[in-house]
Amino acid sequence: MWPAVAAVGVPAAVALALWAPWRTGPAGQAVRFEIASTDKLTLITGAFPMVSPNGKWVVFPATGTDNVTRMWIRALDSVEVRPLAGTESANNLPPPVFWSPDSRFIAFGSTPGPFAPGQLKKLDIAGGPPQTICDVPAAVPRGAWNRDGVIVFAHNANTSGLMRVSAAGGVATPITALDRSRQENPHRFPEFLPDGRHFLYFRRSTSRPEYTGVYVGSLDAKPEEQSSKPLLLTDRQASYAPSAGGGSGYLLFLRDTTLFTQPFDPKRLELSGEPVPVADQVGSFAPANAGLFSLSETGVLAYRVGVGGSLLQLTWLDPQGKVIGAIGERGAFANPALSPDGARIAVSQLGQNGNSNIWILDTERGTTTRLTFNSGRDDYPVWSPDGKTVAFASNRSGYLDLYQKPADGSGDERLLLKSDEDKRPTSWSHDGRFLLYTNTNPKSQEDLWILPLEGGGAKPFAFLQTEFRERFARFSPDGRWIAYVSNESGSDEIYVRPFSPNASPDSAQGGKWMISRGGGVIPRWRSDGKKLFYLSGGGAQQMEVDVIADKAFQPGTPQRLFPTTGILTTPDGTGDGKRFLYATPEGANAQTPMTIVLNWQAGLKK
Repeated sequence: MWPAVAAVGVPAAVALALWAPWRTGPAGQAVRFEIASTDKLTLITGAFPMVSPNGKWVVFPATGTDNVTRMWIRALDSVEVRPLAGTESANNLPPPVFWSPDSRFIAFGSTPGPFAPGQLKKLDIAGGPPQTICDVPAAVPRGAWNRDGVIVFAHNANTSGLMRVSAAGGVATPITALDRSRQENPHRFPEFLPDGRHFLYFRRSTSRPEYTGVYVGSLDAKPEEQSSKPLLLTDRQASYAPSAGGGSGYLLFLRDTTLFTQPFDPKRLELSGEPVPVADQVGSFAPANAGLFSLSETGVLAYRVGVGGSLLQLTWLDPQGKVIGAIGERGAFANPALSPDGARIAVSQLGQNGNSNIWILDTERGTTTRLTFNSGRDDYPVWSPDGKTVAFASNRSGYLDLYQKPADGSGDERLLLKSDEDKRPTSWSHDGRFLLYTNTNPKSQEDLWILPLEGGGAKPFAFLQTEFRERFARFSPDGRWIAYVSNESGSDEIYVRPFSPNASPDSAQGGKWMISRGGGVIPRWRSDGKKLFYLSGGGAQQMEVDVIADKAFQPGTPQRLFPTTGILTTPDGTGDGKRFLYATPEGANAQTPMTIVLNWQAGLKK
């Protein structure tokens, strides 16, 4: 157990005290202290503390008195912090930075805007403006930088693995490739090993849980030739630390809220021995499968305190963002969908073996019932308009296909649509005739399709199929309009198009209206069709827009309702717009501090 030395609050830009624990800590012992929010600086939910390789600095995102979220830096032999100009974030969930090997620069990604691509940038911590390294197609959640000036980074595009680029600038090229047979999410969290050629990274398979974990990649291998054997099975990333006594080092990784270490030989690329706990109550940011910790090469460990791990709480919020109630127990939830009468919730829940199934939560009786029983992935539930049936996607046959099942579990599942492409249901028309879904195609990315549910042999048809990504589509309550998200402007925005009940393959032709300004995802209609709710770009704000949807369509000006910092961006809501349903992380929120541990290996049992 480490000695608790002090809790030090973060000032906005000045010293709070002259005392510092590293000046008085006993030699050869681990020492820790805390950095917490104050009235001048607020740590954000899910914030990554990134310690520099030389162990002298820590960079973290926080919001100042000007209500702007940016990166701040603190020297660990000081109690002063200062903002890093040029790192201002357009939302409250900025991606973490990563360091150059000499601890002079940080690198970070900027989110694509309406008329400009995203960019990977670097910033000298001594001062000066950020420098652009390369353009990126989506937000950059993490990267790694070796001593030869090679950067490997992740981005959030659904069809790409990790990329590599020179730190001096250039065009990024793929270094890993997604394994289509395993239904992989984008690869994340690269970290170079000491030789600078091999790197750790995280891969998550949505169909094969035995392949979700940490892998070793190589700069000398082609994307499709990277090792397909996991080094460590885990649901979050791992970090490497050299041994303080020389020789082989350690891997650090999370299980629930406990940080473990295990001996690792970076030359043989092999683990040995058994995992040993290092710290408890280490936070995670569940939406990104991210453990909130980082390491220096000199024995410094930084982590965010948390109690919830990767579990989420289904929570009711009012139109001001105030929590007005919790539903059931915490769980590994995703994509909650509220029944038309608001009394039940269909939600996907991750199982212990990595599979996911649909569960039904009765909000009035407080009961939880499992609806599907699949060893793979059942996800994306959508209610029928009468509340008697749930449609969902399942990969039990390889690709995500469309199924339906009675919501009370009384009948068997029925296959609605099978094909050699992934499909995700998003909305059921009010008259029960059509199921709207997103279809993933290697050439046209994500498109909007409609499946007729009457007439037996009716075939699905494309509502909107372009070179851009169209998703999150929802029928209006009267079935005459479809709200959806497209990145045709360069960033995700909300649009509305007309839909004819006498649907045909060209039904998407006609008028089109942009609803959001400055980014938007997850559109939801109010039950009377006179308002649209959505999340601003990056999921930072719950928004609403008044609309007129009679013979013609006319959108109003978007209005902010409340900030959604740290809330998983799969909300739903009651039809009257008076309650919003979110799956919220209970771990490292804005009130929990960061812990800095000096000489962390001294705390290990010998």
